[in-house]
Amino acid sequence: MRRAALLLFSFVLLTGCAKEGPRYDQLSERGEWETIVTESRERFAKDHQLNDLYWLSRSQYETGQMSLATRSMALYFALAPEGEITGEARILALFLPACGHAVEQGRILEQQGEMDSTLAQRYYQSLLSDGLVEEANRVFAAYLGDTIDALSFARLLVRSQAAADDVGKALGRLTSSEAISLLWEASQLEQSAEMAASLAALAAQWEQHEIGENDRLLLYGALSRFYQMADQRVLANKYRSLSQGL
Repeated sequence: MRRAALLLFSFVLLTGCAKEGPRYDQLSERGEWETIVTESRERFAKDHQLNDLYWLSRSQYETGQMSLATRSMALYFALAPEGEITGEARILALFLPACGHAVEQGRILEQQGEMDSTLAQRYYQSLLSDGLVEEANRVFAAYLGDTIDALSFARLLVRSQAAADDVGKALGRLTSSEAISLLWEASQLEQSAEMAASLAALAAQWEQHEIGENDRLLLYGALSRFYQMADQRVLANKYRSLSQGL
């Protein structure tokens, strides 16, 4: 879905250097992202055109170079006058929240009537990450409430590292197997010690549930990870041992 959204806006909103644009478009249609990385980097170093910098960030994103893509996108917004920022650059900012412009660009896209469910999910995650819960709830109600099921919503909260209370409420709407699977996903993400402790307390509630052996082992593995990140080594070791076999 992420690529579909970006490709759609590439066709509709592409602006900038007319001479170079079609070349990038043709390469992107063929999936030649490594070529775009090389060409856009060379052209930007030579001419300092914003269009080349956008395509550098975009191609780095498409090739999994997230840190470099984020740096390129941050530079784009540092250099670009507001009137020259393209719609597709605003969209890319939502897919690279660490660049520091996701919330601002999400607001602009919404004002321009460009928000859809795919972009709204990214916008929603960015708002939650910035602690803007009230605004995030508004976006969810406006764009996502009728388009996302309980499992997808809970996964969205887990991946965006939302507050443990919000995650707990979302998990409460799932089956035990679904909830434990998502807790395992959360345990594979880097968490602050405070957040990890909160998630451990949340996960521990499922210990009292009637669950299958595989789910219980997965739960113990998640608890071990949470306690490790919370620097509670005794509990981390306990659940690591339990996760290796009942």
